[in-house]
Formats: sequence, C-alpha cells, structure tokens
Amino acid sequence: MMIYGIKNCDKVRAAVKQAKADGIEIELHDFRVHGIDETLVNDMLKDIDMADLLNKRSTTWKQLSDFEKIEPNVGLLVANPTLIKRPVVFEAKKYRIGL
Repeated sequence: MMIYGIKNCDKVRAAVKQAKADGIEIELHDFRVHGIDETLVNDMLKDIDMADLLNKRSTTWKQLSDFEKIEPNVGLLVANPTLIKRPVVFEAKKYRIGL
C-alpha cells in the first residue's frame, strides 16, 4: 500500500499508524520530500473527483486568488500539494482518500 501525503500531517500519521497496526506494509510518499507531478495527479483523478481531492479547508486554499479558485486544475495541485486532501491511498491499483 502506498500512502501519499505529508509525513507531519496528523491524518497521514494516523493512517500510517493504523496500517502498521493492521499488519499492512506501507510506503509513504511525502509530497514535500518526493514531490508530485502532473502524471501522479492525473492518475489520482481517474479514481477521485477533483471536488473530493481538493482540500478547500487548507490554509493554502484560503490564500489563493478568486481567479485560481474558479476552476482548480492539475497544475494548481502540482504547484500546491497541500491542496490535496490527505492521506491519499493507492492499493489494489486504485486511489482513494483515507484508509
């Protein structure tokens, strides 16, 4: 199982802890350490709607201009990975939010 997020995010830490407690082998992809690109975001969007993937409660979202908020896109998520809800889990060839 691959968990995508930011290692110091409470929700990501809880997901990692729970997966380990359940005996699930995980790999953590930290957006800040490993980065993120358009291909990865597009792959996520095949399984998760943009409205569900986008974290509108984040500080980053609140700091965006009204223009940027009109139609969020892949480039915006790549430039601002903290806009992605966490954790994103990849398991059984499918992406989902949360464990």
